[in-house]
Amino acid sequence: MADLPKVLGIIICERILVDVLRQEAISCVNIHNGFATSSFPIILPLIYAYAQVSGSHAEFTYQYKIMDSNNKEIAQSPLAKVEPLPNSNMLHKLISAIPGLRFDDEGTYNFLLELNGIKVSHLPFYVVKVTAENEVIA
Repeated sequence: MADLPKVLGIIICERILVDVLRQEAISCVNIHNGFATSSFPIILPLIYAYAQVSGSHAEFTYQYKIMDSNNKEIAQSPLAKVEPLPNSNMLHKLISAIPGLRFDDEGTYNFLLELNGIKVSHLPFYVVKVTAENEVIA
């Protein structure tokens, strides 16, 4: 099996814009590392996971999995296939939309990134409960 690409970074955001003329130009809007709520459960209607990985001359698959604080999977993106790049200096952009993401409790969740079924990176995502006295802006 070919070496897997190296993960350069993961971002969680509310919207991803792709330039029509320059497909390599990506804008991530409303980047999050967590969410604050006054009550549970909370459902995020749509959230995007975006990762940039090093160029690969081999085909590979990727998938995001969202794990709760007990390491139980609560959601996942569809499995996606990535075609090889002609130049290893180019970067792959791995984008998935995750609709209806539900959080039942306060805690630290993890957005895991798997390449060819192997966990290669993760990003913690914090969900906190707030009251009017200690309101936090996420």
